[in-house]
Amino acid sequence: MIAQEISAWSTAMAMIKVGLRPPIVHAATGLCRNRLRRAYRAVHGKPAVQGRVPEHAYNRLRTKSQVIEATTYYQIYYGLGGDRIFQVLDNHLFIEAYQEYKAIAPGGIDGTTAWYIARDLRENILTARRCQACGRIHLYDPRSEQMTRCPLCAG
Repeated sequence: MIAQEISAWSTAMAMIKVGLRPPIVHAATGLCRNRLRRAYRAVHGKPAVQGRVPEHAYNRLRTKSQVIEATTYYQIYYGLGGDRIFQVLDNHLFIEAYQEYKAIAPGGIDGTTAWYIARDLRENILTARRCQACGRIHLYDPRSEQMTRCPLCAG
């Protein structure tokens, strides 16, 4: 039991360091929300943003450049996990992919958005499509005006 809790806290701290809000970390690890809030404050020097988080990635991706950034994250995540990302949301794989993404795109999407992308891919809410005009992969969600066409060529 102690080993499981240590593992859960190790995962939680890694998730907090990449900026995930305590409710998401709680859902992923089952750890106490109040303790996670305190940990978030200790790591970031400020409390986590309060309030409801949009429930799907498309709600957080409102511009073409955000969709391009999200697609970049997806390509790294898929490159590390392959088709497995469509069946399981592995916390460690998510963290590794997000850290690699931030190394090349420090101003890109935040950890919470990346988490929702990973979750929505697993739930088949979000898919990757190849643009028929330019041949590039892009994230697709029919509910989003920004994600129904290729963000690079609008094809």
